[in-house]
Amino acid sequence: MRTRQRVFEFLLEKQEVNGGYTGKDLTFLAEQLNVTPRGLRKRLSIWIQNDEDFSQFIYLGKEKPSMTLFEFFQIEQELTSNPIQVKKRIYEDIQEQRRSENQKSLAKSTYYRTLKQKVLSMYCSETDNWFKAKFIPFPEDYSIEKNRESLHKIFTFSDLITYRGADIRSIHQRLTKAKEFFSIYNVEPIRFYPEILSRNQFLKRLLSSIPTNQQLDAQKKLIFEIQASYIIECTDLLIGELIHKQGRIRQSNNASRQKVENLIRKDALESIRKKFYDLKDTDNNDIHELQEYSKALIDEEILARIVLFRRHASTYMSILEVLNDLTLNMTNGIKFQKNEAKLTYQLATKEITWNNLSEQKKRSVARKPDLVKAIDQGNMDIVPLLAINRIIEYIRNGKITFKESYYYQDIGERIKLIELNENEAYLTSETLDQFISETYPINGFQSLDSTVTEIEASDEEIPAIWTDLSDILNEVSLYIRSSNPTWFKEHQRLFKEQNDGLFSMEYTEIEFADRFYKSIGFMGRNFRYRDSEEFFSLKYFIQRYISNATLLLELKFLHQSIEQITNKKIECVVVDTMGVDARVKSILSTYHGRYHTIGFADLRAVSIDMTPIYSGVCRSTDMLYKIISRTV
Repeated sequence: MRTRQRVFEFLLEKQEVNGGYTGKDLTFLAEQLNVTPRGLRKRLSIWIQNDEDFSQFIYLGKEKPSMTLFEFFQIEQELTSNPIQVKKRIYEDIQEQRRSENQKSLAKSTYYRTLKQKVLSMYCSETDNWFKAKFIPFPEDYSIEKNRESLHKIFTFSDLITYRGADIRSIHQRLTKAKEFFSIYNVEPIRFYPEILSRNQFLKRLLSSIPTNQQLDAQKKLIFEIQASYIIECTDLLIGELIHKQGRIRQSNNASRQKVENLIRKDALESIRKKFYDLKDTDNNDIHELQEYSKALIDEEILARIVLFRRHASTYMSILEVLNDLTLNMTNGIKFQKNEAKLTYQLATKEITWNNLSEQKKRSVARKPDLVKAIDQGNMDIVPLLAINRIIEYIRNGKITFKESYYYQDIGERIKLIELNENEAYLTSETLDQFISETYPINGFQSLDSTVTEIEASDEEIPAIWTDLSDILNEVSLYIRSSNPTWFKEHQRLFKEQNDGLFSMEYTEIEFADRFYKSIGFMGRNFRYRDSEEFFSLKYFIQRYISNATLLLELKFLHQSIEQITNKKIECVVVDTMGVDARVKSILSTYHGRYHTIGFADLRAVSIDMTPIYSGVCRSTDMLYKIISRTV
């Protein structure tokens, strides 16, 4: 046992100092222990196979390799973050670092031998290592074909619309099937969604660019990420449609409330007339009795509200049923931020009755004393309906949050986890004060005083020479790359982030730029692949290399080039949204109120001289801070 302990301590020291042990180290240790090197190696191989303490040690070869300890740590860190990434890229990073420090190049054989041993020591195999790195139990009966097929049958937003709008029942059933299918991994999808969020629109295109019989580990990873992101997005869609359903009820009530109130007033007036008519046959003309006839116990506005609640009773109960199924009766993944919210849910499910509430709690639920009075006078059947309506308001206002949701999660908990240094803040407190007090200096209106000469071409005049726009496109591409020396490196870096290291760049700078700008030209004209043979040949490039982030990066380079040419600093930004009609409508399409389009809202930001600054799909104007912070 003493020999074993000495061997363990010796190898542990070599592991910490050099990242592993060599054949010469074992020869030296054998001399110290008075044993043969062959016998020591044989005994060590037994310990490595049967003892977890010894399995961590890495054999570096007969001689000490030229790799530094920092490079060992770099490889280990890369393999920990993503063990299935392209190994060639790690090698190229090490070589680039060595060239910058004027060091000797690392031999490929040394690198790949060390890499293979490191992978085996960390994951004990060369397959499914990404799942092991993320602590995801990998299913034994996993089928790539079956899971790829599920992306078209289960993890999809198609066929969820009826002629009346979104089908909430179908959305809930699809989400239930997706959760049941995803349960093979035995993990929560929200745990991985923050890493997927910036890439989720790009994942399916990446997967479609991989042949079904190649890069199996990459396919498994992408399929998992697509499935996880779908569950979160479908949950958000379902909650959003429940809120939308309540909004449609409110819209219907607003349209018919006046009519219902008038009917109630008409019935009350006819009743009073009848009672007054009946008084002529009696000798009692007491003024107090006449006052009792004309006194309304409940205001018509409150009565109309009660009538409208009952009119939509079945819709309210269906909303509660979906919420209960989604959250296992509000016990799974739900957080009530206020006690009032939990009390309201208990009223909706009749766990607590109206009569058991104090006057203060009744007012907190009904909010209007007249409504409390009306409920106490025999209208307690609307209490669950009122409570369901209030639950939706709590969800919309963030007083009820969902763990498996992105838009309806507990934002406070996320904000607490953010660490922001003072030098990382785009907007300082002084700048914010200037914005609030409207004293922030803006010097953007000088261009209005400049003289502009406009030359209007005649519509009937035929140009003598037609300009080949492809030549202009090539000149623009060349100028942007020459004025931004890091252009290609930035695109390589972004490409690595977008695919999480699964693929390596297949093109040189010139080849990439040529395909990139041709693709932008076709997509800008809203082409379909079948519209042009040349565009169809770019399908693979677009699927793998072009995303929203790629286009925004190029817009940044374009903006920098314009600044260099004009020597102008942007000091004023105009932000607005533009409705873009989608070629194919889906349940995720949004209606733009001003443009009357069904598709998506494109958030545009320009300077006052119309210099482009930002363009991107947005859900709301929450991108405004991001745009302003870039230009301040």
